Amino acid sequence: MASATRYYLGLIPEVLNPIALTYEWFGVLWLEEANRFPVIVGYWFCKEKSEVIHKAQQAGYTKWTEISEHYVIMNMYRSIRNKQKEQDWEKRSRLSIRLNFTAPWKDVPSGLYVIKSRDSFPLHASAICKKKFFLWLEHAAVCETEQELQAFIRRVQREHHLGRTIKARSYHESH
Repeated sequence: MASATRYYLGLIPEVLNPIALTYEWFGVLWLEEANRFPVIVGYWFCKEKSEVIHKAQQAGYTKWTEISEHYVIMNMYRSIRNKQKEQDWEKRSRLSIRLNFTAPWKDVPSGLYVIKSRDSFPLHASAICKKKFFLWLEHAAVCETEQELQAFIRRVQREHHLGRTIKARSYHESH
């Protein structure tokens, strides 16, 4: 006899939303079946707890057991963030060719640059490779602290075999 699928909804406040770079309520919905590992079926970031519950309901889930154990939910969050971090590191994409001919890119020599989205943490950091006619987004990261930013820069240096220091610039400085 097959056992019924059980859904769980974990909710905790003040978790970093890596897109908006704000600390919000985090909700994660997962299922567990007999003798299987938990499977995350959805997650949300919202300003209010009630909004997370509403989003879960909008996604078609109406029955779950609410979980409030911080370590369980944070393990789910870390699992999601670790996958996102690796995707951010691995996803290489060419940026619009027009950018190469506009400030600040038209005035800088070819090379590898680390750009910060803003001067305060948390922030997005991007490793941009400028070639004669193309700009490539090589790597990206969400950094909550100066230590995380420095670790990102060191990883970029190792990956691209750079001995010299990369200057991290704020995106706003470059305009």
